Amino acid sequence: MTASVNDEGGGLHEHTANTVIADWLRSVGRDWRPSAERKRLFIGSTRRADIIIHQHNREPVVIETEFGSPAVDDASGRLGLRLRGHTQQIREVIAVGIDEECERDETSALKDRLERNEPIFKVQIVKGESEQGATVWPPNPLRATPFDLIAYCEYAQVPQAVIDEQSRQIAEEIEAAAAHLRNLLAGAKSRGLGTMMDLRRITGSNDDDGALHNVCATWLVAIDLQNDLARHNEPLQRAGLRTAGEIQAQHGSGVLDPVDLLDAWRSIRSVNYEPVMNLAISTLSAPGIDIEVAPVLSSLSGLSARIDGLNAKHIYNFAGELWQHLIVDREERAAHYTKPAIAELLATLSAQRFAVREAEEIAALNLWDAACGTGTLLGAGERALRRLYVQRGGNPDAPLHKRRMERHIFAMDVNSIAGTLTAKRLTDMDVEQTYQRSNIAVVDHEAGSLYLLDPEQTTATNLLGEGATATTPGADVQPGQIAIPFGGMDWALMNPPYARARGGRVQLTKGLAPLQRRAVNFGKQQETRGYKMANGQAGLATHFGDISNMRLGGGGGVRVFAHVLPLTAAHAETWASWRAELETDFEDIVVIANVGQDEESMSADTGMNEILVIASKKPRRPKKWAPARITSVALQHPPQTLEQGYAIAREIASIAGEVSYGTFDHGSYLRTETPRTGFPWLAVGNASTELSLIAASLVNGKYYDPLNLIVTDLALEMTVLRDIAQIGPTHDLIGHPEGGDGRGAFRWKRLSNKQRLPTHISMWEADGDRQRRMIARPTHSGTPVREDKVADLNKKRSRWFFSRNLDQASQALSIAHTPVPAHGGRSWNALQVPDDAIGKAIALFYNSIFGAVIRHAYGQNTQDRRAALQIRATKTIPCPDFAANSEAARRAREIAEREFGRLAELELEPFGFCFRDGNRQQIDLVAAEMLGLDTGKEGIRALLDRYRLLFAREPNVNGRKAAILKALEEREAQDEADALR
Repeated sequence: MTASVNDEGGGLHEHTANTVIADWLRSVGRDWRPSAERKRLFIGSTRRADIIIHQHNREPVVIETEFGSPAVDDASGRLGLRLRGHTQQIREVIAVGIDEECERDETSALKDRLERNEPIFKVQIVKGESEQGATVWPPNPLRATPFDLIAYCEYAQVPQAVIDEQSRQIAEEIEAAAAHLRNLLAGAKSRGLGTMMDLRRITGSNDDDGALHNVCATWLVAIDLQNDLARHNEPLQRAGLRTAGEIQAQHGSGVLDPVDLLDAWRSIRSVNYEPVMNLAISTLSAPGIDIEVAPVLSSLSGLSARIDGLNAKHIYNFAGELWQHLIVDREERAAHYTKPAIAELLATLSAQRFAVREAEEIAALNLWDAACGTGTLLGAGERALRRLYVQRGGNPDAPLHKRRMERHIFAMDVNSIAGTLTAKRLTDMDVEQTYQRSNIAVVDHEAGSLYLLDPEQTTATNLLGEGATATTPGADVQPGQIAIPFGGMDWALMNPPYARARGGRVQLTKGLAPLQRRAVNFGKQQETRGYKMANGQAGLATHFGDISNMRLGGGGGVRVFAHVLPLTAAHAETWASWRAELETDFEDIVVIANVGQDEESMSADTGMNEILVIASKKPRRPKKWAPARITSVALQHPPQTLEQGYAIAREIASIAGEVSYGTFDHGSYLRTETPRTGFPWLAVGNASTELSLIAASLVNGKYYDPLNLIVTDLALEMTVLRDIAQIGPTHDLIGHPEGGDGRGAFRWKRLSNKQRLPTHISMWEADGDRQRRMIARPTHSGTPVREDKVADLNKKRSRWFFSRNLDQASQALSIAHTPVPAHGGRSWNALQVPDDAIGKAIALFYNSIFGAVIRHAYGQNTQDRRAALQIRATKTIPCPDFAANSEAARRAREIAEREFGRLAELELEPFGFCFRDGNRQQIDLVAAEMLGLDTGKEGIRALLDRYRLLFAREPNVNGRKAAILKALEEREAQDEADALR
């Protein structure tokens, strides 16, 4: 680029600014070789690169700059070119805009800005094969500090699209190697069968394919580590360690001899890479495994060379990624793993809370994952801490990795292979530094890592091989043990398992009840409310909340809780104790949810809506709950790459503390206060901050006008549903469908539309096709199987029913009324109301937009399109007090009596179509009148219209259903056309 001169004279030329930036990058990065304004670097082009960074054999990084906006055009022009000495075309360029104020700086002033880490840059990432195919992310430039620029350079060294493709291909080749090994063992007949049983035992696999995948993946990891150490580790080099390729070259057959390989692995283990090497040695030493296994090892050695050639292991968890491709039964192993981009987001954002610490304090932070899996989160956490360490003045060349591996990184898992892969991930981060011990434990206690619910348990046995054990009581740490003392951790960074016993699946983690009692009693001894997050119906993740709270330190300094959790944590009644404890013991709570139209979980393969929860431990544990401030962040698109995860984290971190709500490039945010202990976090999971404010107002007996920013009291006080109606009994007591599990008093069989109603009838199922009017026909007939229970259950029949598992994209009724009394069922809970006027008022309210908004905010949205409520949550859902002895309540009942018969005959569309459903809108007007709103005013009708549009736009309302999305587009296009008239 041609250098420019400030028109007023003086100031910086652009090429001078580039030189200053390149010099600064060289001073803070290990092995960086930045250069600025170099000519004749591009083959076949006379264009000059503003800044280019080389490091080892990694992809060179091209940075194009200009004062003002990012140099996107210049960056696009570099795509498809080749640098001299490189065979790959340039596929990614960092476009940078330098703050225009810097153009008036002297050179020394710009250097000072860089040293102070001022946000003087705007950054966009330009990708593609050529200028014509360029894509720019994000659409609006990122505000960036000099250290942010370093992070983007590190990501640019790792071509993630290529890595993703390579990991898939390598996984396929590992599967082929496993199949070859299986054929070899099958050919050995009885001897091979015995070896197969040994491999299943050592790897903890339930089947042959799983065992052989595990074996080949483990051998590949060990070979890969061996090659790295043979190239970079001086003590092992002096001891004669050679790469697998060098060993293979010594044999005329060109195959890798298992005996020589075992010798190499044992020499590595002598330096204490035991977490990585033990499983590999155990499997390669299994009796009979030497049956012509050399070709399999040779193919794995070739795969290691391919991985190494990508030069990405310092950033990318290759071993973990391959493992995820190969694992067979994720559910049994609780092996859902955090996606790398999400790990980068969670780790970067939560690590930012330590930014106030000095460099040496950051170096000494204890980072802990009690369900470490493949180490993706720990790797992201370590990367985030290293950046902070250097940013705070730490020496980038200091042996930080060795110190942290030996003293400050703690990992635990029930799976020995997970421990192996975590150790490999952490080793990869700086393979040139040899650590003499590690703090990675494989736990074989029946409660897994949750044995730490017992406050007297303070140590775990280090991963020493296939027979590793854990849970040594007492505080004294012996050789081979690691310490996890009460209050000893600084950062709990986890994606805990969500598993619970259901659907025939056995809960593998056992013995939790006595451990939880010890945790609660320990809390009481501290004269506090105790450690009470756990709820078996919510799953194991609540228990992991308790151990994280217990093991995080209090007192001076920041201690950070950062978990990946199901969205139910924000809403479900079974998570109320978890929320209450978090609100009591933590502050500055941030909750991040993906609310966009793309159906993606934070973890791979769960198929669940998930959230990221970050909070800071209070210095002292208060004795009682107080209102907590929750910052709910709604992402329109989850990050897809590491750089996106980092960028989004930095944007969220920059949200000003005094601002209550707003938007940023990737979503929106809203800060709310919890009204009472354990109350659902209503805003979490909503794409619209307006809808969150509407919901928060409604549950407090008010309505919010988003057009005029006005909050007004409703005529009725709000209460909860159980105060005006009895709910239940549950379907477990009522019975089971034909062919079911035999529970309850009746066996139920589906009624056809033409059948006469028999003696015993039930509203058992929700039927989106048939149940379109508020007066709905019962769905099932029953045969008594427990006659002693029938009479009591018959007393609890009703004509009013609450839909517990409302699918808003396909179902039209939240409350239904039957022509004759019936039992409830799996989907419908019976409501016993004092009189029908109250029932009619409840039905009109919950079938209106007002009730729909409350259900959406209050329901547990585990899967898309669900507003499910557990029985306890149904009882506590907010509802206007239609039973009150007040003029407003009497008027509401009168309106309901007058209008219900007419409205109950109207056919309704599913809730997701409420914005176009004229019949639903009639219900909305009546419900508004019941609440004391003047429906004759045009403003109120416009308000209701706004509510409906905001509600229908929510992805977990419309379920991303094509018909609803198309109708929304048509409606909004019509609104736009009307506005232009």
